[in-house]
Amino acid sequence: MKKFLLLSGVAIAAVAMPAHAQDAEAEDTDATAPLGGPVIVVTARKREEDLIDVPLSITALGAEEIDEAGIDNISDVALQTPGFSFRQGFGRTGGGDGGASVRPSIRGMSNILGAPNAGFFVDGIFVSGNITSYQLENLERVEVIRGPQAALYGRQTFAGAVNFVTRKPDDTLRAGLEATVGQYDHYEVSGYVSTPLQTGVAALEVNGRYYSFGGDYRNADNGKRDINAQQSWNVGAKLRLTPSEEFEAIVGIAYGEDRDKGYATYKFGSNNLNCFEPVVTGAFFGIPLSSTRSRGYFCGEIEQPDTLAYNNDELEELGYRGLTRDYWRTDLTLNYYFPSGWQLTSITAYNGSDNINGFDNDLFPTDTPSLSIGASSTSDFSQNVRLLSPQEGRIRGLVGAYYYRQRDGEGFDVETDWADPRLGQKYRYDSDDGVNNWAVYGMVEFDVTDALTVSAEARYQEDKIFASLESNGESAAVTPATGQRSEKYTAFLPRFTARYELTPDWNLYAAVAKGNKPGGFNDLPTNIVQSFLDDFLADGIDTFDEEQVWSYELGTKGLIPGTGLSFNVAGFYLDWTSQQLTQSQPYQQASNGAFTTTPFIVNAGASEIKGFELELFGRIAPWFDVRLGYAYNDATFKDFYDENTEELLDTDGRPSFLDADFTVPNPADVDGPNGQVAGNRLPQTPVHQINASGTLRFPMSDRATVFLRNDVQYESNRYAQVHNLAKTGDSYNWNIRAGFEIGDITVTGFVDNVLEDKTPLVVTRLFDFNRGLLVPDPVRRFIFLPNRRFTFYRDFIVGAPRKRQFGVTVNWRF
Repeated sequence: MKKFLLLSGVAIAAVAMPAHAQDAEAEDTDATAPLGGPVIVVTARKREEDLIDVPLSITALGAEEIDEAGIDNISDVALQTPGFSFRQGFGRTGGGDGGASVRPSIRGMSNILGAPNAGFFVDGIFVSGNITSYQLENLERVEVIRGPQAALYGRQTFAGAVNFVTRKPDDTLRAGLEATVGQYDHYEVSGYVSTPLQTGVAALEVNGRYYSFGGDYRNADNGKRDINAQQSWNVGAKLRLTPSEEFEAIVGIAYGEDRDKGYATYKFGSNNLNCFEPVVTGAFFGIPLSSTRSRGYFCGEIEQPDTLAYNNDELEELGYRGLTRDYWRTDLTLNYYFPSGWQLTSITAYNGSDNINGFDNDLFPTDTPSLSIGASSTSDFSQNVRLLSPQEGRIRGLVGAYYYRQRDGEGFDVETDWADPRLGQKYRYDSDDGVNNWAVYGMVEFDVTDALTVSAEARYQEDKIFASLESNGESAAVTPATGQRSEKYTAFLPRFTARYELTPDWNLYAAVAKGNKPGGFNDLPTNIVQSFLDDFLADGIDTFDEEQVWSYELGTKGLIPGTGLSFNVAGFYLDWTSQQLTQSQPYQQASNGAFTTTPFIVNAGASEIKGFELELFGRIAPWFDVRLGYAYNDATFKDFYDENTEELLDTDGRPSFLDADFTVPNPADVDGPNGQVAGNRLPQTPVHQINASGTLRFPMSDRATVFLRNDVQYESNRYAQVHNLAKTGDSYNWNIRAGFEIGDITVTGFVDNVLEDKTPLVVTRLFDFNRGLLVPDPVRRFIFLPNRRFTFYRDFIVGAPRKRQFGVTVNWRF
C-alpha cells in the first residue's frame, strides 16, 4: 500500500485520463474548454440516459479514453474500473464456459470454474465465447455495470455486466489508422472507414486489425523467446439502413482468428510445500504411505521463478499450438420508431467459435513432454424483442421477450504419449452439451414527484441445461455422445430502485436486486477408466446446484459544483447462497494408464460481501483530466464445509464423515469435523482496489499539443483457495504514455508495467502428478490396499504477468 501511495503521488503529479466516457461535443474534450460536467450518456437500462440519473453503479469508458489509456483488452478495462478485477492468468485460452483464464470478479463475486459470474455483451448481445481477444478499435464506449443485472440483461450477469457499444455509421465520412511497434516483436495495425453510401439512407463501416507479439519470456525448453507469443487478425463490417425516419436496420458481421504459443505459467513445485505436509510412515512399491490425509500445502506468497518453460516445439511437431481459435459474430438490429413515441426493437444474433488448446502439463524442459491437446466448438443463437414506451411522461417502461440457444459441437482429444505408437492420433467425439433459455422481462418507472423516481424491473426465465457423456472414438470416426442428461431451472429475478434528485446535478439512489446462476453438470473426463467414472457418479459430483444472490445498494452520484468533476459513491451488501466453487479428484486415463486429475464444481453453503466504491473523474483544469477510484470488498464465507480443508487439517487419518454429502459422522474420527471455512475470505478476489489516472496537456500552438499520462493501479493479494493459505501478494501496475498531437495525427510513446511487477496474476491449486501418495480413506479405496486412496502431493500452477514493455503508437483520425 505504501508503494501505491508513492506511485499515486507521481501519477497525480501527471496522472492520466480523459474525463469523459461518451461522444461528447468537441469543445468538451478540447484542452482550452471551460470547466463543466458534460452529459455522459449510457444505455445500461436498454435506453439512453444521463449517467448521473441511472440508479446503478456504472463506469463508462469512451473511445477517446480507450485510445489515450492504451486500453487493448478486457484486462485493461478492469484496471480503470473500481470493483472490477479481471486477471488473464493463462493466456487467451478458455471458452465462454469460463475456466482458469476467464475469471471476472465484480464486487468480490469471484469464481474458479464454470460460467463467469459477470456477463459480456456487444451492443447488448450476449457473448458466449472467450472475450479476452475482443478488439476495441470499433467501440464508442464500454459500460461496466456493477451488481446483478439479470432483470434486463438476463443470464450470466450474476455479479454484473460489461457491455461493449460499437460505433454506428452515419452521414459523416470518418476514417482512422493506428500502428504500434513495441518491444518483444510487438506489431499492430488497425483501421476503419465509415462512409455514407446514400445520404440519409445507408451508411457502412468496415474495420480490421492485425496484432502480433513475439513473446517476452525466454523458454528454457528450446532457448527461444516465445512464451506469451500471440497473433490475431480480425475484420468486421456494419451496415446501417435508414430508409425512413421511422425505421432503422443495422447489420453487423465479424470474423477473427487467434494463434498463440504457450503462455507464461509455471508449476510451483511440491518440493516447496511448507505446511500441512503428509506424515509418511512407509511405502508401497515406492509410493509413500501417509498416516494423515493431507497432501501438503504452501502457506504464504508464491513468487515467480527465474526461468519458465513450455513445450512449444513439441506441440508444433504434432501440428498444434497453445491456442488456435476461429470465431465469427453476426447480428441484425431492427428499430421502428412510432410517431407516438413508442420504439420497437428486435435483435437477432448468431455466433460461433472453434477452439484447439494445447497444454503443457509439466512446464519444465524435457524431450518427452506430457501434453494435453483438445478441440471444442460451440455456437449460439439469440432473439431479443422489446417495446419501449415514450420517455416524456411520468410513467415509462418497457416489455420484452428473449430466447437463447447454445450448443457444443464436435471435438477431439489427441494421444500425446511419446512412448506410444499412436502419437498424435485424434480421438473424435460429438457433444450435445448446451443450454436453452427463454425469458420475458419488463420495467416500469414512475415519477412520484419532481424529485423522486421509483422503478420496478423483473425477468422470468427458464434455463434448460443439457449434458452428455462424451467418449473418445477412433481417429476416422466421430463417436456420438451418450447418456444425455438435462435439468431445468426457473427463476423470477426482480430489481427495485429509487432515485431522489437533490439538485439537477446530484442524486441519491437505492437498489435491491436478485441474481442467479443456474446449476448444471460437471464435465466428466472422456479418457477415463470405467471404475473411476463409476466412483465419480456414485459420489454425485457430476452435478452442481443453482446459486443465488440478493444485492442491496445505496449510492449517490453527480457533479461537484464549480468544478469539472463527477463522482459516484456506492455501498452494498450481497447475501450469496450456494456459491459454486471447485474440488479436484484424481483418476486413471484409459488410453495410457497414467494418472491425472479433473476439477469439479461444488456448492458452498452461504457467503456474504460487504463493501463500497468511490469514483471521481473529470477536468480539474483546462489542461488536467483525472480519474480516481477505490473499491473495498469484504467477501467471506458464512457456511461452507470443504472436504479438502478437512483433509488438509487431518491429524488422525480418519475422515469426519463417511459419505460425500457430509451427513453421516464417522464415530472413529478423533480430531473431529474441521473442514468448516466460515469467516475465511472468498478465493480469487482482492479486498482493496485503487486506481489513479490523469492527463496533463500543454498546447504548443493552435494545432499542436504535448501530453503526459500516467495510470497507476493497486490490488491487494488474493487467495488461491478457500483455505486462505497460498496467495498472490499485492500487485502494482504503473503505465506511462507521453507524446504529441499535430492536427489529426497523434504520436505516443508508452511504457507498460514500469516497475516490472512480478506478482502472480492467478494461483490455482492442483496436484504434482510426479509424486504419488497413498492416504487413509475408508470410502474411496485403492484397488491393492484396503482403506487407502491413491492421490498426489499438492502443487500450484501460477500465471505470470507481462514484462515491462516499451513502444510507440501512431494514430491518424479524420
